[in-house]
Amino acid sequence: MFVWMKGNSFTKIATLNVGNITLNTYCQQYFSENNWCVIGIDNKEKKVAIKTVSNEDIKNNKYTPDILNKVSIGKSYVRISNMRIMQEISKLLNIKLNKQKFFVYYDDKDHQLIVDLTNQIN
Repeated sequence: MFVWMKGNSFTKIATLNVGNITLNTYCQQYFSENNWCVIGIDNKEKKVAIKTVSNEDIKNNKYTPDILNKVSIGKSYVRISNMRIMQEISKLLNIKLNKQKFFVYYDDKDHQLIVDLTNQIN
């Protein structure tokens, strides 16, 4: 009897590099109309929150400009570049970041993507 294996076409994945976070295709749906985001780190729970910021949020000064991050959207990825944030994540994990992959989930309550740094993909 065959046991069907899980695919990864619909799995949300973040790849962490020295200077950026790259989110896979399935994460793109949350950035369809947003070119900005804010990023928060929960050191205790070892999680990273990525919350999209709309142009209306920016116009209404919902977030200060110093915490906004530009989002680059490609055909099959979303990339957020910020060396300082990546250094903080590297320090938290006590590793040099080099394409480590982590599972991501969407928090419906707070409308943000969560990168679970305790759930690395091997």
